[in-house]
Amino acid sequence: MPHTSHKKRGLPKKRQEVLDDEGWTRVTSSHTTPRAPVPSTSADGSEIVFTWTFDGPQVTKTCGSAIRPMKPLPGTTLQSMQTQYTRIATRWLESEMYHSLKDILTRRILTSEKMTKCVLFGSGSLCGDELHWLDRHESAYYQLAAFKSVVEVIKQAQGERPRCYAQEPYYNTLDTDLLATLEITAVTHPQGFELLDTGSFAYSPAAELEVEYQIMSLSPRIWLHRSLDHLHTKAPSASDKFTKEESDLNLRMTEDFTTHHEHARLPDLPLKNFPFHGSVIWWPAEQQDPS
Repeated sequence: MPHTSHKKRGLPKKRQEVLDDEGWTRVTSSHTTPRAPVPSTSADGSEIVFTWTFDGPQVTKTCGSAIRPMKPLPGTTLQSMQTQYTRIATRWLESEMYHSLKDILTRRILTSEKMTKCVLFGSGSLCGDELHWLDRHESAYYQLAAFKSVVEVIKQAQGERPRCYAQEPYYNTLDTDLLATLEITAVTHPQGFELLDTGSFAYSPAAELEVEYQIMSLSPRIWLHRSLDHLHTKAPSASDKFTKEESDLNLRMTEDFTTHHEHARLPDLPLKNFPFHGSVIWWPAEQQDPS
């Protein structure tokens, strides 16, 4: 941080937990609500590009600079991460949310259609050592456990395990090593999106708008996400990142998606951070017989 000539005033303020604009619980010494850490630029300064289409037209959005992997928290080992994962996975499998999810998958969604690929988007690093990130570790582990549990339900239903992937720019070597022990391959943007099709499962527990729209445009067979009510807006404000034409396309795509998909709200999981509050699973609606 650059030096300044301003004098320091008063004593350090007491650290406290606060909820930021994105719904994350953070520890801060300030009375103001902190925002998520600003992603650092990659070595080559490349940018992240998202693109989606609907009924012909295409939307392309560039979102700042590419994010670098996080340094692991000092002292973290693969063994300690495996121990943490096992502990949290056990809790997840005992939760009401998991049992409800499994019931919906087995009774209402998994039919004769084969699922070939599963992709987890944006879990965050499981061991990253960045300001305000330590409180996200538990949530990241729960997301990973939830993802793997769906994979296992699919495997039981069809007798074959689909290939599994995870896309998260903050993943470091220890993260990818842990994923490998669970037979999950870490991929980089945009590979995760390129894997999606009508025979895939996508899990995006805390996705940005661009991620939501790109996944929606690719119509995965199963999408574990949240409600899409926040995307039903007809009048973009001046501060919106989309033009009127882009907003119109996004709205039409959202309306088409919700019209042709069924959904079910899942019970909340008692964690502080929002990815496990208001979770919704989406799947294609059954085609009505025109006769």
